[in-house]
Amino acid sequence: TCPDGQIYQVGDRNDGCKTLACYGGVSSGCETTVNAWRLSMQVKCAPARNIESSTWEGEAAKKQQQEEENRDDGNSFLSWTKAQEKAAETVKQMTNEECMGMLYGHGLGVDGGWVGEMHGVPRLGIPDLKMQDSGAGFRPYAGPSEFGTTTSWPSMLALAASWDEALVSVVAQAIAQEFKGKGANMMLGPGLNVHRSPLGGRNFEYISGEDPYLGARLGASYVKAVQGERVMVTIKHWAFNEQELDRSSTSSDVDERTAFELYYPPFEAAIKAGAAAVMCSYNFVNGTQACSNSALVTGVLRDKLGFPGFVMSDWSALKGVGALSAGTDMEQPDPDWFAPALLTQNNALFRARIAAQHILAAIYHLRLDEFPGCTLPCAASRQSNQRTPAHVHLAEEAAAKGIVLLQNNGVLPLRANVKTILVLGGDSDVGDTLNTWGLGSPYSGGGSGHVPALDVVTPLEGIRLLATSRGIEVLTARSDLDRADIVIVVGATTSREAQDRASFGLDHDADGLIAEVAKEKPTVVLLEIPGAVLTPWRRDAAAIACMFLGGERTGSAWASFLFGDTVPSGKLPITLPASEANLPMPGAAEAGPVVYSEGLATGYRSPTWKVAFPFGHGLSYTQFELSNPSWTECDAGPCAIFPCFRLDVANVGKHRGSEVVQAYLHFGDDVAEPKLLLRGFQKTSELQPGSSETLTFVLMPRDFSTYNVGRGSWETQDDVTVRVGTSSVDLLEPRLELRDAPPVARRKSRESAARYDEHGEGKKLSENIKVLKKK
Repeated sequence: TCPDGQIYQVGDRNDGCKTLACYGGVSSGCETTVNAWRLSMQVKCAPARNIESSTWEGEAAKKQQQEEENRDDGNSFLSWTKAQEKAAETVKQMTNEECMGMLYGHGLGVDGGWVGEMHGVPRLGIPDLKMQDSGAGFRPYAGPSEFGTTTSWPSMLALAASWDEALVSVVAQAIAQEFKGKGANMMLGPGLNVHRSPLGGRNFEYISGEDPYLGARLGASYVKAVQGERVMVTIKHWAFNEQELDRSSTSSDVDERTAFELYYPPFEAAIKAGAAAVMCSYNFVNGTQACSNSALVTGVLRDKLGFPGFVMSDWSALKGVGALSAGTDMEQPDPDWFAPALLTQNNALFRARIAAQHILAAIYHLRLDEFPGCTLPCAASRQSNQRTPAHVHLAEEAAAKGIVLLQNNGVLPLRANVKTILVLGGDSDVGDTLNTWGLGSPYSGGGSGHVPALDVVTPLEGIRLLATSRGIEVLTARSDLDRADIVIVVGATTSREAQDRASFGLDHDADGLIAEVAKEKPTVVLLEIPGAVLTPWRRDAAAIACMFLGGERTGSAWASFLFGDTVPSGKLPITLPASEANLPMPGAAEAGPVVYSEGLATGYRSPTWKVAFPFGHGLSYTQFELSNPSWTECDAGPCAIFPCFRLDVANVGKHRGSEVVQAYLHFGDDVAEPKLLLRGFQKTSELQPGSSETLTFVLMPRDFSTYNVGRGSWETQDDVTVRVGTSSVDLLEPRLELRDAPPVARRKSRESAARYDEHGEGKKLSENIKVLKKK
């Protein structure tokens, strides 16, 4: 809808592009610049693609983007359009054998410890792709001699617990730097799957936790930071790989609405952030293996989400050569199905050239041909030590910021009157598991995401070091219980790839130990966990905190937290249940398909889960007061046409600290959404006692939209209530009704998307909007 009140439809062009004619817009090739509400909207598309990608930006941002599209300074990325054009020209010069040679790997670990690789074409300047796993940093797969040469970082779930995009970006950048230093130019991550079952074996690898909005925000930050270092990401696992049990034979049967509203958004956001590669998963989806599922790989990923890069298989995931025609472009780690002889025999040469073009476009987009790095096997790079003091310090900071304080009766931070500490628990002083496949540890989960740490700081070591410096005695024998002023029990469990967890309990009977000592002495429980656990002893504990596998500096982070050097600000990215009742469990293949019958009702969205600690929960050592929530006119610029609200956050306690304020939407009953859906969060700066900060939130049309299966599009809703608080249950009154937002912003944002939805072709406007926000 343009300022003249007319509605102009988006129309298909013969070349597969979409253009928008609005208020005097002038078409030029595949790009049309229009002026709408004094904003610039540029509709861009790739050649021969029926996808639109709309971007709302200010004049300055638009000018900057156009300059980046046109300039060739050797540092910026090549635009996808130019990268695709360059790829098409290169493929014309390639033989069939050269194209097919790019579509498969050359073994697992056979070439100097690379878990995956693609051999380039030197005569055309096409570089090798050197791939490594990244669940907790660079996986040192070259053998024990490589252990300790890369940092063992906090898990992706631990980063999610920070609810801190800036921290995620800094950590991701550091990890990418270690990848580059080791010679890698492709990262097999990040993991974006939204948790379904709390027992999922790889839940620790997924930065989304149990919420798609959280995963979209944090995942996009991670992607931008890694690729900013010119290391290609591979977002995974596409799709519905939410369990490990029988992962190569079970079918995840998911309805369309659940898929688009709950499981796709983190991937969609990562694609918009520039992700160049996607990894398809082991499992079947609605009866068809994921990598061979054309509806999933081509219909959704490329056509609906607009993915322009290439799709690679998970390791040995393919079931047949038909995966190529379905949209998968590369097989790893060996050519079981994409071998040249098989492709030739199956008349797949045309599709092989398209796949090679997809791979080349991703390479050219990141300009990896201009920055190829070392030549395989990259022996010197692999022997280098990329674990720097700065990175170790950052790993500790990230672990500390991911600590979630679940409850505290005032015992923390430890006070000056504490003279004797008793540290108990079978996992209080264990080292890391020194492997790159198999069992995990309390510091790093098992499987391909494990990064062994030679110099891990255990909880006991970290606590003892800091306590001793302050004149506090640390005891470790259960027989010393009577001497202790306070007891700290470390309870842990871990998980691994290829199998789901068997229970919600802690290892080494830590649950029994906690229950016993908590009745006798003030007890602080430190949980080191890969996902949800039960806490049947929680009412007896003086304080409880959790860390979701914090990496090699776990013990130092715990000590800093306990003594108040670091003030906790983490929030739960998952729900910690009070019982196993009504929780989705992994299903065996012999029992038939794993039907996602609960739909959207997982985690905090479920009305039947019994909750011990809710999603978004996390205490501080101080107290915050939220007040004065109200609609407001947004600052001038792109945000001005969208509904904005603000509120004040004051530190009314006695310690410094920061708070993560969360915004949840409640939709009217007619659309049958869960009671609350996360649609915003912001972390305050560190506030001193008595100081305050005003936060402003912007609601995008997508935020107050629901997915209409019949029309295959997102639709904005009118009956929407905003709830603001510090967790999914600790919410402020009064509530904000969307209908009470400033009329201009409400009308222009809601009616624009709604009217385009009415006229069909514009139905993706709201789902593809991106705003240059002013904080």
